[in-house]
Amino acid sequence: MSETTMITIEGKHREVTGKGACRRIRRDGMIPANLCHKGKSTMLEINPKFLSRAWKNEKKFNLSLDGKVLPVVITELQLDHVKRVALHVDLAHA
Repeated sequence: MSETTMITIEGKHREVTGKGACRRIRRDGMIPANLCHKGKSTMLEINPKFLSRAWKNEKKFNLSLDGKVLPVVITELQLDHVKRVALHVDLAHA
C-alpha cells in the first residue's frame, strides 16, 4: 500500500493506569496503547477494528488523535495466546 492509502485508526487519551483500568478498556472494546516520542510516553486507547490490516501494511498506519493525523508504526503488539486478540500495543512516530 502506498502512503495515500494508509489506514487511519481513531485514538483518544486515557488518564487511568493499572491492570484493572486496562481490563475495563478492553471490556469496552478498545485496546490500551502507548505512543512513544522524544523520550515521552502518551497513554492512549485505540479502536482495534483495523489493527490487523495495519499490521499487514508494514506495521504502519495513521493515528487520528485530538484532530491531528500522525503517521505511526507498531513497535510491539501483545496478543492473548488463546484468543489471539490484541491486549496492548506500543506505537512510535514514523
